[in-house]
Amino acid sequence: MAIERSVRSPVVPMQRLRTTIGLWSRLALATVVATLAFGVLLVLEFAMATLMAWVMMVLLPLLAVSLAGFAIAGALFIGGWIVLALAYRRLRPSPLIAGRIAHDGMADTVERVVYRLTHPDDFLRAFVRVGGRLLGILFLVVLTLGAGAAAIEASPRLTVERVAVVAGIATVIATTIAVVYTEIRDGATVERTLADRARVLEDEHSAESVSNDENTAEDIQRRVDRFAAQASVPSPTVRLGQARTPIAASVGYRPATSSIVVSRGLVERLSERELEAVLAHELAHVVNRDAAVLTALSLPVAKAEPLLEDVPEPASHYVGQIGVFVLVAAVPIAVVTRLAVALVSRYREHVADQAAVAITGDPAALASALETLDDDLERHPATDLRSHRSTAAFSIVPPPWESHRFFDRTRYVIVRRLFGTHPSTENRIERLRASV
Repeated sequence: MAIERSVRSPVVPMQRLRTTIGLWSRLALATVVATLAFGVLLVLEFAMATLMAWVMMVLLPLLAVSLAGFAIAGALFIGGWIVLALAYRRLRPSPLIAGRIAHDGMADTVERVVYRLTHPDDFLRAFVRVGGRLLGILFLVVLTLGAGAAAIEASPRLTVERVAVVAGIATVIATTIAVVYTEIRDGATVERTLADRARVLEDEHSAESVSNDENTAEDIQRRVDRFAAQASVPSPTVRLGQARTPIAASVGYRPATSSIVVSRGLVERLSERELEAVLAHELAHVVNRDAAVLTALSLPVAKAEPLLEDVPEPASHYVGQIGVFVLVAAVPIAVVTRLAVALVSRYREHVADQAAVAITGDPAALASALETLDDDLERHPATDLRSHRSTAAFSIVPPPWESHRFFDRTRYVIVRRLFGTHPSTENRIERLRASV
């Protein structure tokens, strides 16, 4: 059945020009802020790592002796514990110590404690998993610094300061690569999380209504393919889930590898015109590579978080000073970067709305869809989406606001107006209806 379209052009050239200028001006501002913030964080991390390396080089003999002492003491302690535990279990089999005590709550508690003391298996597994890694890192650090000390002894040109600078540069490079890798990996994590929320079925035999779902998914895929052909981009993959909560989101850094996740609740809740408008909106995010852009702008925040969480304990007076300096500097950098990212993210929702209208020629359908989805989430809050900010950021409408007993208005302004990833749905609807 043919879908009626608005005959009137929904987006006049002046509106497009204003939108383009608004987007690029915000993107340029956010790029400058993100670049400067990332540069400052690199300098701070380099200074912190260099100073830490210098202090550890100076204290290398003490570190080596201390590490060897801890290793020997730990080996003796664990070895003695194992020997005593085995001897106790052989001399007094189960029940261990509470055998002659009345079996009340206290006896059971004592029995559990003694059992743990005489069965160090769980502790040893945890120690190997966590403590072993820490000891391995410490050994690696000591060996690396020892190599640096040996190089200093072998070459008169090398000094402790130069070796510390090299260590600082290597640390900055390694942590930056780790941050970028983590951000790219998190893109796949978000897709898996969204698929779980939408209850996407990976097994073709896991539901009775598979044939109906396949027909629906194929129909949605054909619509997306048609829109992608209009935009001259590779068509993203549609993933249909069983969830009754309306879910529509796009993930992926490139159109060819992107996905649009929709739920059956969304398909059942919207009319054909509204569904097409929502699909066009999500395709616009894919075409504009919004996930890649926002991920790149968010790198300073990702870089600042480890500095805020792992400010080193003051190994010396100087390390303590630089730790406080990093803390004081990283907080405003993270806040300003989040503000810039939120500014771009909110405006890109307007751009995606406008692009969807350009594709479908039906601004009223998108306005109606946004109103329907917003009202539906208000009546049936999607707590699973609200509790996961990473997935909420990729949804077409934000989850409903959860009222707080105190300072609710202040929280709302900070969370939704300053750092929110979406503009207000009412504002988006007004803009769309003004273009009809």
